[in-house]
Amino acid sequence: MDIRYPKARPLLFEAVRVLASSPESIQTRLIDATESLLSVTIDEFACDPELTIKFARILDLIAVDRGDVEATAVETAAHMSDAQAGLIADLVCDFLYEIA
Repeated sequence: MDIRYPKARPLLFEAVRVLASSPESIQTRLIDATESLLSVTIDEFACDPELTIKFARILDLIAVDRGDVEATAVETAAHMSDAQAGLIADLVCDFLYEIA
């Protein structure tokens, strides 16, 4: 049995694990999950346009690419409200569920 999205699944699982298991603020958890999220390439979902759009939305909410995406993502997450960070965390969890 072939595993769909073999590179993305473990990285997204790690991001969800970080989001779910830390006692830190949601913004800090999102910052900690950023490394795993940014390691996933959008090209992995090229065969499914709907997943490509959903993942692009997550990336857009985390950080607009202005050179150093990881630094931008950390800065962006640090200034999010709890509701904004929670929305992104929900999107990440939903996305992992969709590709599982």
